[in-house]
Amino acid sequence: MRKEGYMERLKDFLNSGTTEAKIATVALCVLAVASIPVLVMGAAVMGNAVQVFKMFEGSKKYSHKQISSVMDSMKRQRLIEYVSDKHGQTIVKITKKGETKLRAFDIELMKIKKPHKWDGKWRLVMFDIPMRFTKGREALRFHLKKLNFFQFQKSAWIYPFPCEDEIIFIADFFGVGKYVEVLTVENILRDDKVRKHFKLS
Repeated sequence: MRKEGYMERLKDFLNSGTTEAKIATVALCVLAVASIPVLVMGAAVMGNAVQVFKMFEGSKKYSHKQISSVMDSMKRQRLIEYVSDKHGQTIVKITKKGETKLRAFDIELMKIKKPHKWDGKWRLVMFDIPMRFTKGREALRFHLKKLNFFQFQKSAWIYPFPCEDEIIFIADFFGVGKYVEVLTVENILRDDKVRKHFKLS
């Protein structure tokens, strides 16, 4: 899982006040950032969880009872599990199912960092995805639109800033990474529409 910029996105999300900021999803992400396994079950577990939540300004609205309820809910959904470590203490771990949900959530929060100054180069995302991966192809297109890429052709999208890591992360998540290429090009013959789309002079 990529960690760069992750905490910042979580803080923005947690403080957003939107209806999408469901406590169960927030809790899962916070536990992951806290490098699970770290929570020892018993009297300490809720105290430690609350301390993790205090890293976020918006966490003040979450009570012990709410966090406890979330932990139980995530266990029922098999997003986390309780296991014994080598010292015989019970700890909380995120499951493979939980990690998958976390990666999906990371994509939903994803933003491409814009440098202070454009380097004058274009990033061209191209793909030729087989029909059997229709869902993956449509998911990739959806997220390219969401990230404000300019559709140059049906399977060619343009962005002015470095975005290779983000695009490959998304493509790999949806199982189409090997069909996607990201090129850096110096010039586009007719780039008026592209410059206008990104508000570049």
